[in-house]
Amino acid sequence: MNKQKSTKSWLIALAVSACLPTVASAFPGFVEPTGAQGCTSCHLDAEGNGYKPGILEASKSPLGLIEGLKAFLKPAILVTNTAPVLHPINPKWDVTVGEIPLTIPLQVTDNEDDTFTLHGSAPTGYTVSNVYTRNSLPTIDFKWSPTAAQANKVYPIRVYVKETGTGRSLQSNTISANIQVWPARSTLSKNVSQFIMQGAQWKNNTLSLSGSLTFKSSLTSAQRTAALASLTMNVTSASGAVISQPVKLAPSSTGSWTKSFILNASSVPCTVKISYEGIKAARYVSLTPLETCVK
Repeated sequence: MNKQKSTKSWLIALAVSACLPTVASAFPGFVEPTGAQGCTSCHLDAEGNGYKPGILEASKSPLGLIEGLKAFLKPAILVTNTAPVLHPINPKWDVTVGEIPLTIPLQVTDNEDDTFTLHGSAPTGYTVSNVYTRNSLPTIDFKWSPTAAQANKVYPIRVYVKETGTGRSLQSNTISANIQVWPARSTLSKNVSQFIMQGAQWKNNTLSLSGSLTFKSSLTSAQRTAALASLTMNVTSASGAVISQPVKLAPSSTGSWTKSFILNASSVPCTVKISYEGIKAARYVSLTPLETCVK
């Protein structure tokens, strides 16, 4: 009788102390496969007394004992969806009627790499490209070839992107720009298909201009060299005041060019207008003194 009672007490003690790390038992074996942090993940204390709410129900899950406890102890990770970001673009663009289309690359950053579509307002006749990768970023090109009726006007664009896909509806910031449409050039010689001014800044009495040009693909290397020897860039203010005598450009192999002019505060234009083989472009001059600059 005493022996039987002693055996029963020993079994109870073993069950109660099953979660202690010093006791060899099957129960501590649940910790690793279920993702528990220890006995107190399921029990009320480290001795294995009582059960936390939901544990018994989880152990009877259709998934099975281990998987049921695992699902209960490892709740789903909340995934935060962030809005896409549309990168800034140049606020001013130029396009000439009858020349190659204006192309504005629009680049997007999205932490979750969500797909997106382009939205907003723009002049009639524009198109957009498929999404492609440029400089490791998802990019979509805005393209526009204005008509003769749209010449000599400035058209605003305002665009943003919006996520697509199940459960995705966030939209990006909105960016805007103005597009100056120039009439078709009248020059008979057309060696250049595109001429762009990307920047205009006045600093330390120096007007610095930068941009790029593209020769027509049909031109040979000799024809390009001959064209560069004869072509000059005209520089005026917005109203037509001459800023400089016509100057030649020496573009790099990629077509980029720069040109600087020494101008004091009373000679620098508020807005600079340039022309190269009949293709025009205009930009506000940054840092120019508004009180004295040439209108």
